[in-house]
Amino acid sequence: MKNYRCLALAIAMASPLAVAQTAGPVFSPLPEVDVKPVAGAKPVTIVAIDALKGDGLYHFSRTRMGNLRISGSPKGDRYPLAESSTERAFNANIDVAHFVRDGERHAIGHADFAVPAADGSLQLIYQSATPIHLKVALKGFDVAGLPIRNFLRTPENFTRPEAAKAGEATFPAGSIAYLSTVRFQDDVLMLPQRESFTGATNTRQMVANFSRENPYCLSYDDRNGARPYAMLFRDANAPRGRVQLYAAKTGTMFCARANDEVLAEGSWEEATVGGTKAVVLSFGANVDPLDTGVTDVEREAARIAFIEPRKGAPGVRPGKLYRAGAQIADYQYRFNATAAAAIRSILGMP
Repeated sequence: MKNYRCLALAIAMASPLAVAQTAGPVFSPLPEVDVKPVAGAKPVTIVAIDALKGDGLYHFSRTRMGNLRISGSPKGDRYPLAESSTERAFNANIDVAHFVRDGERHAIGHADFAVPAADGSLQLIYQSATPIHLKVALKGFDVAGLPIRNFLRTPENFTRPEAAKAGEATFPAGSIAYLSTVRFQDDVLMLPQRESFTGATNTRQMVANFSRENPYCLSYDDRNGARPYAMLFRDANAPRGRVQLYAAKTGTMFCARANDEVLAEGSWEEATVGGTKAVVLSFGANVDPLDTGVTDVEREAARIAFIEPRKGAPGVRPGKLYRAGAQIADYQYRFNATAAAAIRSILGMP
């Protein structure tokens, strides 16, 4: 994902307007995400909490293995969890480091508890003092006798480079692989691993700064066919309005329009999510999310948001709003202990 640095205007802070709530016309209906299993994998009935019992659930990233498991007796319906990897078992495929609640950053870290649900899914609770919640459903597959290399997939559904080491090796009897369906339970504002500053101290100033001559250049996926956009806010004195997208001039240090032709339009809205102010963007089907800073796996769940933390490092920061109930696609498999042992062996891991 490629980023521009934007030149902010040095203007006086505008008086903040009343902030709208997230529910409203900015957000479209939630589309379906369809993740197909590897051919030949035989579905088995799985209750998600059971996959975390005993040895737990294993996941791989390059030549590193992580393990998520229940670490003690439940208190009521809350099962304490332990995770052995620095990478999260779920949603490590999106670039998020902190969620923002009541204007304050909170590191996501690892899940603290799992709570089983009546439909066989479970809820993962992160940062139990100021929690965020993930709903996780697991589909289990008996993969005994199937080639291991076919299941070494990235979250974006590409073959992992280390899969070549597997050759023709197959999974032994008792091997189970899992595909996950993950959704945030609530709307949540997230900041990326590497934050950037917009030059605005609050959301009103953010809109005003980039509503005249100086546009804001959106991040984009640097690929064949990419369309880098320079964006200007319109209707700057209202709590919501339009944005106009222009071709961005590439190869410059600061954001600039290549010309004055409007290529597409979208909308912006001031919102309060979890006690935090943000400006949330929305675009129509004619704008590829990859050209706005949204990755392919989160295109159904994420909206670009300019977030206003009030504590810690100040100033409006580009991040994302993840919508409650929207699926983040993940093509990466997780495994039970039997399948994980076979993978460790063929990859030569200790």
